[in-house]
Amino acid sequence: MRNNPFGLPESAAERFMREERQRADLYRTALGGSVIMDAVKQATTARELLRGVDFDAPYRGMLDTLERERASKKAFESLATNAWAMSVTETARKLAEQNQGLVEQQRHLGISLLETARAFVANKSLVASAIEAASAGHAYRRMIAESLPRFSTFSAIAERMLVIDTMTLRASVDEAETATAFAARSVIEMRQVAEAIATAESDEEAARLQGSLFGLVLTFFQSLGPNTMPELQRMGLVGFVSFILTVLGAYALIPQQPTMTQQEKAAFAALNQKIDSAQAEHRRYHETAAETEAAYLAQHARAYLRRDATLRNAPAREGAVVLKAPKGTEIAVEEIKGRWRKVLFRDPLSNQLARAWVYSTAVAPLAGPVARGDE
Repeated sequence: MRNNPFGLPESAAERFMREERQRADLYRTALGGSVIMDAVKQATTARELLRGVDFDAPYRGMLDTLERERASKKAFESLATNAWAMSVTETARKLAEQNQGLVEQQRHLGISLLETARAFVANKSLVASAIEAASAGHAYRRMIAESLPRFSTFSAIAERMLVIDTMTLRASVDEAETATAFAARSVIEMRQVAEAIATAESDEEAARLQGSLFGLVLTFFQSLGPNTMPELQRMGLVGFVSFILTVLGAYALIPQQPTMTQQEKAAFAALNQKIDSAQAEHRRYHETAAETEAAYLAQHARAYLRRDATLRNAPAREGAVVLKAPKGTEIAVEEIKGRWRKVLFRDPLSNQLARAWVYSTAVAPLAGPVARGDE
């Protein structure tokens, strides 16, 4: 397994993809049986999959989930500052210049994502009917409810990037909506629809809303097209694609019912094939992206924070705070300016590389002394 440039046994991208595959396998286990609720109860990893939902407890689960979702959204909003957003955006742009091979991977993934979304929209009535026939509407609504904290994370990031877009990219109020603004509003709208699914008063209403969610996903990928991954990378939302693929994958795993026609069974088989294909393209993209990150980081001296430190957007104590990083955080030193060090680090919110300035006394070298430049 490749060593992470920051000293981890696997890269952040590899770890992320491994966790997504494990989550997909859990969905497969929990939702693939003929009796869905029993399958969930019997799965030894059900608590991990459904994040602590107790199916035998008095039903307050949806309210508790929404409560947690609101709390997590508030916490993420306090982390996602304008300085943080600019740091993630600028670093993504810098990395994009390092490896033109990413362009082809991005194109293939964009095509696969669009085909997958189209297949779900074309079969949304069939999916709804299958969920109803399997008496699985309640389980799928709770699945969406338990996904709300992740929707909230992406929504908080999108809201911050929308602010940055409005501040820096819009030439005038008459300008057509930018790709960033469209992507941000789409992610926010998907979270709102997910909340509506979680609180739907009936399975029929939930099914209608699930179809709306599929439609939003299609419009999202259709509008961004080949620029899907570059745009999301620049917005700190690269993990959103994997999350959406996992959610769609769960819908493709409806248990086959005796009343299903051969045509319906074939349709579900095709949905699963498209999900598998998109996930394979997604893995290939992340492997190439991880190689790009590793190559870029290898150009710079590695170090770590010897104490808790504040990372800022400028080499001055007046610089806006990008992140308050804990002692032991591994970094790469990109630039030296007097007593300040411009460092690369793995952002915990977006799981992408970001850069910021930190005071030199907080930096300790990992591989030899940090070379001094012009001051």
